[in-house]
Amino acid sequence: MKVTLQEIAEEVGVSIATVSFALNRTRYVSPELVQRIEEVAREKGYHTKQEKQGKLRRGRLSEIALVIPSLDSSFYTHVIPAVSRKARERGYMMAVYVSDNDREREKHILDGIMSSRRVAGVILSPSCEDEKAYSGILSYGIPLVFIERMLSGEAADSVISDNAEGIRRAAEYLIKCGHEKIVLLLEKRHLSSVDERKRGYDMALNQYGLSGSEDMVVGVMLQEKESTMETIAKVLREKRATAVLAGGNVLTLYLLEVISKLGINCPEELSVIGFGDGDWCGLVKPPLTVLKQDIDKIAEETVAYITDEKGGRREKKIKRIPMEFCIRNSVQNIARGPFGERAVYPEEIVLSEEDERLLKSGNYRVALAFHYSGDEWTSLHEKAILETLSGYGIHVLTVTDAHFDPELQKTQLEGIMMQKPDAVIAVPVDEEKTSGIFQEVAKKTRLILINSMPRSLKKEDYACWISVNERENGQNAARILGDHFLGKDNAKVGLLVHGAEYFATRQRDFFAEETLRDQYPAIEIVNKKSFGCIENAYEACRRMIEETPEIEGLYVTWERPALEAIRALKDLRRRDVVISTTDLDYEIASYMAKGEMVIGLSSQRPYDQGVVAAVAAAKALLGRCDSKCIGVPPYRVEAEKLERAWKDLIKTKMPILVKK
Repeated sequence: MKVTLQEIAEEVGVSIATVSFALNRTRYVSPELVQRIEEVAREKGYHTKQEKQGKLRRGRLSEIALVIPSLDSSFYTHVIPAVSRKARERGYMMAVYVSDNDREREKHILDGIMSSRRVAGVILSPSCEDEKAYSGILSYGIPLVFIERMLSGEAADSVISDNAEGIRRAAEYLIKCGHEKIVLLLEKRHLSSVDERKRGYDMALNQYGLSGSEDMVVGVMLQEKESTMETIAKVLREKRATAVLAGGNVLTLYLLEVISKLGINCPEELSVIGFGDGDWCGLVKPPLTVLKQDIDKIAEETVAYITDEKGGRREKKIKRIPMEFCIRNSVQNIARGPFGERAVYPEEIVLSEEDERLLKSGNYRVALAFHYSGDEWTSLHEKAILETLSGYGIHVLTVTDAHFDPELQKTQLEGIMMQKPDAVIAVPVDEEKTSGIFQEVAKKTRLILINSMPRSLKKEDYACWISVNERENGQNAARILGDHFLGKDNAKVGLLVHGAEYFATRQRDFFAEETLRDQYPAIEIVNKKSFGCIENAYEACRRMIEETPEIEGLYVTWERPALEAIRALKDLRRRDVVISTTDLDYEIASYMAKGEMVIGLSSQRPYDQGVVAAVAAAKALLGRCDSKCIGVPPYRVEAEKLERAWKDLIKTKMPILVKK
């Protein structure tokens, strides 16, 4: 039997006219009532004319007009199909008009729209922000919503990306990665979107007390590509920025083109955050970190304003749609030394032919004082240092192993100093307990430190400090864990961190935790335990799981305590908990190869760090301590690339037993 509007009206308790308005979208009806009427209509099997005719209206008020400024921006090329899809779902055709950012052309388009009886509403991205320029379309009475750009007043509804918050978040991310000189590229036009992006940038820099932001904001004319490219190239040469934040889709493309032409390495020499997210953003090398506009949501909201809220409401609203921040690999987390100084990268530390000649004729003698030498990490350090020093004709007096015993390291250093070395390369066992002896060593010879910094030393006391970039190391490990749980709501994780006050592990653990909290809102850190000596990691992990059995993943500060955590998890029959950690060795690699518990890690480059330590010692012997802090980039290791990582880091072919 045919269902009538009267039956639906009686069921809902409204008039037949109200049911007709709601189902055919011909007049404003509150969204709540529309939803109720549609539910009853579906239950009774009623079909609207639009549904019977393939859901599309015909004739009068059957079309939504979308007026955009250009097709150059990927935002607008993606908006067109998104709006068309949402309009079609509501029974409307869509017509697209391009103004080319020309006000006269735009006026002609709008005049034509107002004279058309087919147009039910207009979605407009204005070419300027002057409210007076749009007095005609504003007073015409046709449903109108502005998209991505607003007028200076509150003349009509607007749906825009939350530009200010998006840029603020991106700039804050750069600041937290150690960047202070950050260029913001913007289009040189008086538009609400441009103004909001500038405001977000200022908010971030003011929050962190960074001054001089005005000098780092650069406006360019997009219509003049060659001039824009020249301006960007000049900025990169003169501003000496460590990072650039592009405030637009087309600006991102121009920036990358300039970087390529100038031969700038990203992110080693310049970090980049782009705007928009074309398919190519994840395919370029390195994959680009970007602010991504939620185009589907913007399209949904603009069409809803036109079709759901016609006529009845005069209060105008601005709907800001949050932007997604997609973190990839185009931002370098700048390494910082114990005194906050920026670290230089290994490739910046070089010796000339004259330096090598002086070293070979100098009869220099160096001693090595390790905290421990019973693992692959120290063996590779030692091998690299010995080979590099030997190449410069430098004699190694002795190599000591303190077995993590600060008292033993004191005694060993006293013995070393009796041999009167020209330099000492050391990994301190304990930053507090070995402080006094390292002060004595620093007074008598050139001191090169790896990873740890004895408490009492000042910047002028030592020749050089070398470490993996621990900020990035912790960040990498956290992202491995966070990415594993992408798409899962409210994943529960725990942190197993080092309780000892070591500068390196403090940095690593801090950035791991901050990365999980800032970048993975769907992850909840439900427990955090610390341990002192490595053996205590077993009990710390066991207590954590017993207290919070809902834990699904663990960050563990490095691989040796991670192995203790694995032992505890096995004893508790919790092989379902995944682990992310730092540093690669034989046993941890075997778990990754088998796909058992360890999902990935971030590793130091022990051989490369050893080479850098030897070169730094050589420069110190020549009295050239121009780089007090050297940061070696970490290496992200994942199961599918384990064999390649092993070769790069351990400098040998991966053992068969690890593969099995």
